[in-house]
Amino acid sequence: MSFLATTTTLSHTSALPPGTTFSLALSMLSDYEFFLSCDPVLDSFTPLPPNSSPDLPPNITPQIRTDAHQQQGISYTVIDIVHTTIWDSKVVSTYEFTDITNGVFVRIKSPMGIVMDTIWQVREKEGVCELVEDLEIRCNRLLVGVVKGQCEEGWGKIHGKMIKKLEEDIQKAEGE
Repeated sequence: MSFLATTTTLSHTSALPPGTTFSLALSMLSDYEFFLSCDPVLDSFTPLPPNSSPDLPPNITPQIRTDAHQQQGISYTVIDIVHTTIWDSKVVSTYEFTDITNGVFVRIKSPMGIVMDTIWQVREKEGVCELVEDLEIRCNRLLVGVVKGQCEEGWGKIHGKMIKKLEEDIQKAEGE
């Protein structure tokens, strides 16, 4: 490991709307194309062939879903437009999704050795669901501030889109 390599973590939690069930929130997280559409700097995405044996951290393997919906190794090429101080640049990354018992594990591999592992979980507390995003960023220490800043800038928009979809799904279900 290079002396320039570093790791940092972030965690964000949002209360989900009243009426959100665990299964509704879990279904939303497993809708990968919707998930990708929540990216505030998304330009486009393209599905890749599934990887039947994705490289997963040891703590994720025991959490893989075993129900009929279980998916792992679903990947996309994602193009983001990253805003910098002078110009915008298109960044091409690979997103790998694996469903886990209470959410989804997402590994993002970006240029310059940037790897972000995120565990998105639905937690129930006293009958109320919340969305928990635990993120680990591994990259060159010269880049960590920029990467972390992009994540901090975008998380509220991502959670906001997810919450809005859940509100719409709840209203739709109540109208039926």
